[in-house]
Parts: sequence; structure tokens; C-alpha cells
Amino acid sequence: MGRMTLIRDEKWCYHVRGRVKGGEFFPAPRAVVWQRALELLRECYRRFGIEVHAFVVMGNHFHLLVRTPTGNLDQVMHFFMRELALAIGGAGGLWEGRYKWSLINHISYYYQVYRYVLQNPLRGGLVKRVEEYPFSTLFEAPPFPLMSRVALDLGGEAAHLIWLNDPLSFEAALLVKRGLRHWEFSVNQKRLRLFESLRSPGLVKFDKN
Repeated sequence: MGRMTLIRDEKWCYHVRGRVKGGEFFPAPRAVVWQRALELLRECYRRFGIEVHAFVVMGNHFHLLVRTPTGNLDQVMHFFMRELALAIGGAGGLWEGRYKWSLINHISYYYQVYRYVLQNPLRGGLVKRVEEYPFSTLFEAPPFPLMSRVALDLGGEAAHLIWLNDPLSFEAALLVKRGLRHWEFSVNQKRLRLFESLRSPGLVKFDKN
């Protein structure tokens, strides 16, 4: 995709991904990247007022599900990616271009993108359960509030983890991945029935507004 003017939104979450140039691994141990990233997200929370819903660091990229109540995603990500590169020794060309973003502007889309993000380590064969991956906001409480209400919507943490540990099929994961290629998350109408079938039994009602 070519560069597009940011769709500024204060209500819905964005999925944001940043990848290291050339698919190389981060130049610092993942534990170091993780700690520095959490510190910077805490600073973004204080400075820019962001609301983090989920965050995962993989070997050469990160996934962030975030809401910007003041519509300032560009400021947030410029600060976060610049400072993270400086902190881990990758200044001057760490990232593979700009961050990629997709506005998740429907609650049913949000649930599946949330699950897609947190299942990354599971799909990669790094863990057997999503909550075992140490570089995910599921593993331990980060130094800023997590704003997702998915666990509450599902009736509690136990149900939340059961749902998250139910792997998306290859086809369903691919559907979400393709949807994230759009500036506004979009599902091919021919595949919409499959996507709709991904709703958890615990999520009976969806806000259509």
C-alpha cells in the first residue's frame, strides 16, 4: 500500500504493526526490547493519553492494539518508534518503513483482531498457551492501564483464556491478516459468513453503532 493520510479517529482502536528492516531480528534481546517498549508505552500513556488494549513483541516486529482519544496516532507512533530504536541500538534505520495501521471500526472486527494479535506466539509455535508468552500484555500487568474489556464481556478471565487459546484456523487467521491490509479493516463479502462464525458463544450481542 502507498502512503495515505491518517484517518484520525477518537472512538475506535487501531491495529499497528512495526517491523525491523529486511526481516532481521531486533538488535537487542527480546527481553530488553520488551522492557523498553513498555516504558515507552507508559510514557505515551502519560504524554499523549493513549489507551492500550493489547501489545505483543515478536522476534522482528510488534503488534499494538491502541485507541487514541485525541486522534494523534501519528504523534504517538513517531515518538514510540524513534525512541525504541534509540533505546535498543537501532537508530538510523531500524524500521522497515513507517508503521502499518488499520482502523478497526466495528466491534465484531475488534474482537477477532484482538484475538489475532494475542495468538501470534501460539501460531508461531513459541508457546502452548497464549498466557505463557513473556512478551505479551497477557503475561503480566504492564506499567499502564490495559483498556480492553474482552475478559469482562466473556464473563471473566477463565473464559477469556479459553477463548484466546482456541486457535483461529489457518483460513480465519488469513482472513484477519488480509483485513488488516486495509486502512479501515475490511472483510471480503464472500468470506463474511466465515468471519461472522468466529464470534465467541460468550459474545451474544454486538454493538452495531
